[in-house]
Amino acid sequence: MGISLKNKYTYLLMCTLCMYLAAISVLVALDIGQNYALLSKDAYFKSGKFKNQLVVYNEMARVSNNLDLSKSVDEMTLKDAKDHVQMEQSIRYYLKNKSNGEVFTNISVDYDVEKYIKDKAIHVERFPQNIGPNWEYEEMNYWFRKNNIDGVFALIESNDMYSQIKKDYVYYNSIRNRLIKEIKLGTICIFAMVLLILSMKKFLKIKGHNVNLTEKYEKIPLDLRVLIFVICIFLIKAYTKRVQFFYKPINIRHFQILTYISVCTMFIVTNLKSFTKIIFRKDIRVNQWEHSIAFKIRKLRRESAICKDMMKSEARLLVFTMLFGASFIMCIYGLLVSYSFIVFITSIYNVIYLMFVPQRILNRVHDINSIINSTDDIISGKMEIPIENLSNSEFIHISKNINNMKQIYKDSMESQVKSERLKAELITNVSHDLKTPLTSIINYIKLLKNQSISEEEKEKYIEVLDKKSQRLKILIDDLFEAAKASSGSVELNVEKVDIAMLLRQALGEFEDKIANTSLTFRTSIPENPVYSNLDGRRTWRVFENIIGNSIKYSQDSSRVYVDLKTDENNAIVTVKNVSNYEMNFEASEIFHRFKRGDMARSTEGSGLGLSIAKSLVELQNGSMDIEIDGDLFKLIISFPLVK
Repeated sequence: MGISLKNKYTYLLMCTLCMYLAAISVLVALDIGQNYALLSKDAYFKSGKFKNQLVVYNEMARVSNNLDLSKSVDEMTLKDAKDHVQMEQSIRYYLKNKSNGEVFTNISVDYDVEKYIKDKAIHVERFPQNIGPNWEYEEMNYWFRKNNIDGVFALIESNDMYSQIKKDYVYYNSIRNRLIKEIKLGTICIFAMVLLILSMKKFLKIKGHNVNLTEKYEKIPLDLRVLIFVICIFLIKAYTKRVQFFYKPINIRHFQILTYISVCTMFIVTNLKSFTKIIFRKDIRVNQWEHSIAFKIRKLRRESAICKDMMKSEARLLVFTMLFGASFIMCIYGLLVSYSFIVFITSIYNVIYLMFVPQRILNRVHDINSIINSTDDIISGKMEIPIENLSNSEFIHISKNINNMKQIYKDSMESQVKSERLKAELITNVSHDLKTPLTSIINYIKLLKNQSISEEEKEKYIEVLDKKSQRLKILIDDLFEAAKASSGSVELNVEKVDIAMLLRQALGEFEDKIANTSLTFRTSIPENPVYSNLDGRRTWRVFENIIGNSIKYSQDSSRVYVDLKTDENNAIVTVKNVSNYEMNFEASEIFHRFKRGDMARSTEGSGLGLSIAKSLVELQNGSMDIEIDGDLFKLIISFPLVK
C-alpha cells in the first residue's frame, strides 16, 4: 500500500534507528559471546594468566627464602627473585614447614595470619590442594606435598600497593563491569527495537510496502544472496574480533562501525526471512532456484552442448589471440635485450597467426552478415534467395534452419493463396449446385400457377419438381454429413466386419448400372473373410461412393479394377480406372468439398462424396489416398486388420 511523503521520511528514520539498535544488539551479543567467561566475579582468579603469575611468584618466593634445596642459586638469581617478590607488593604469602615448624612469610609477625587474611585478602589460594581443573598448579602442588609444607597466598586489597597481579585483577573487573553494562544496554536496545517495529506496523501501516521491498530483494539470484550472506557473517565475525566498539570517548569511528554492522545485520536478517520462506514453501523454492546463477549456468551448459563445436572453435581462437599478445610482448622484449632466439620463435608464431586468424575472423563476420541479411529478407518477404557458400561449419546448421524457415514460410504463403482460391471455388460451386435445382423449382412453380396448362403438363411439371427437390435434399444432406464427418461428430457403430463380403455386396448393388454401360469390371477379392473393426453402414457408404464414381467418370469401353489385398497389418482396397476427362489438378484437390472431376459439372453429384468418404475412413482409423498418372486414376483405402 502506498504511503505519504511525510510517512516515508518517518518510516526511513524509524528503519534507520531500528537498524542501529539491531547493530548495537549484535555488537553486545558478540562481545559477550567472546568474553562470556569474564562475567564471573572471580573470572580473573580462574584464568590461566593469574595461575601462571602465581606459579612464578611461588618460585621467586621459594628462591628468595632458600627453600629450593635441590638447586644451587647464585647471587644474581637470588637478587632477581627478591626484587620480583618486592614488586608484587599486594601479594602476601605464608609458608610453614610442618616437619620443624619453620615459617617463611612477608606478613608482619604482629598480625594473626588467619585474621589478617580474612580482613585484608581479596582472594586466597592454599596449598597443597586438590588439582581438579587447576592443572597449572600441578608442579607447585607436588613441591608442597614433597616438602611437607603448607602455603597460603593472598591478594591484599590496598590502594598504596602496586602489583601486576592487582593491576590485571582490576582490568578483568573493569571488563566484567563493562559486560554487565552492555547486557543492560543490549536488553534496552532489543526492547526498543521490538517496540519500534510494532509501532511501524501499527502507525505507518507499511506491511504492504515492506512486501514490495522483499519482492524486489528476492529478484537478486539466490546463490548470490547466499554468498553475500556468508561473507557478511564472516566479515562481522572478523571485524568484531579486531575492532573495539565499547570504549570512550565516542567519536566518528563508532558511527562508522555501527553503520557497517547495521547494514550487514539488516542483510543477514532479510536473508534469514527469505530463506525461511524458501525452506517451507516449495513454489518459492522452485522459483528462486530457477532464477539462480547456478541454474542459469547449468541451463547454459546444457544448451551449449548443441553448439559444442562452436564453443571449442571460439575457445581456440581466444587462446591463439592471447598467445599472440604474449608472443608480441616477448618479441619486443627479445628485441630490447637482443635475444635473437626469442625474437625468431615469437616472430614465426606472429606471422602464422596473422596469416590465418584474421582471415578466419573475416570469414566469420561474412557468415554472420549473410545470416543477418537473410533474416532481413524474411522480414521483407523475400524468400527466393537462400544462404549459400558459408565458410564456417559452425554456421551451416543455422543457415540450414533459416533456409528451411524460408521454404516453410514460402510453402505456407502458397498454401494460403491456394486455400483462398479453393474457398472462392467452394463458394462458386456451392452457389452453382444449389442454384441450379432451386431455379428449376421456382420456374416450374411459376408454370404451375398458369391456369391454362393441361393436367398432363401439370403432372409432368410436378414430376420435375419432385426430381429437383430430391436433388436439392440430397445435396443439403450431403453437405451436413460432410460437415459432421470432417468435425468427427459422427456416431459410429463399430463391430467386426468382413470387408470382402461388404465389397462384394456393394458391387452386386451396382450390377444393373454396370450392365447398362460399356465398362468392364475386373475384381480380385479373396474368398476368405477379411475382418476389421468398422461401422458397416458407413463403410458401405464409402464403397458405394467410390464404385459410383468409377462408373460416372471412367472412359467408355475401358476396364475398372477393384482389388482387395492384405499385408501383415492392413486390408487394402484398390480401385483403378481410366478417366473420361483430363485430370489437370493435384490428387489432393479431389478431396476438397464440392470439387468435381469434370470441370463443366455436367454429371450428377454434389462433389462431396470423396470428402465424406475420406473423413469416414479416417474416423475408423483407416486412410484414403489417390494417385494420378496421366489419365489413370487410382484410389487406395486401407483399414487395420483384426483376427
